[in-house]
Amino acid sequence: MAVQVDARQLNGVLDRLNTTGCIVTTEFEGRRDGCYISYIVPSSMDPPRLMVHTSHMNLTHELIERSGVLAVHPVARGQEAWVEHFGQQTGRDVDKFASVASRPGVTGSPILVEAFGYIEGRVLDSMVCGDHTARLVEPLAAALRDSSAVPLTIFELFARGLVTPNTQFGNPWPAFVPQGPQ
Repeated sequence: MAVQVDARQLNGVLDRLNTTGCIVTTEFEGRRDGCYISYIVPSSMDPPRLMVHTSHMNLTHELIERSGVLAVHPVARGQEAWVEHFGQQTGRDVDKFASVASRPGVTGSPILVEAFGYIEGRVLDSMVCGDHTARLVEPLAAALRDSSAVPLTIFELFARGLVTPNTQFGNPWPAFVPQGPQ
């Protein structure tokens, strides 16, 4: 049975799902890159697993394909500039790490020094999901450096106009006003 879903309605609901914005980094044969993502979710508690989706358009995606490793860094309030830095320019043209402090992690993936936390891991499996690839990641290292940091969610990014919703319905949360430190 073929069902036609109204894309505008579907995207209107999808835009309202709450995820934390993250920077995903990787390294392959001396080439580093990182990109902004919002498609990420824990997928198992025992054993711990994470599902990370990367866009086929990104150099980061290509390097993860080759390296099989990555690091995920949730973006905190106060780090809004990372959304533009890692999300609005390509590593094919710019060294995104020239102005961001990082160090190699256990897999060689760059670890962002100023991130409030990170999970670094190995890709166990991948599945093409349209214009993104979902990667099942086994954590190999993790650190929560600042337990008081407040993650920037997609809600806030839409509300502040830092990320554009997928639909023409406009801002999914026009009355949203972030609380706490900005």
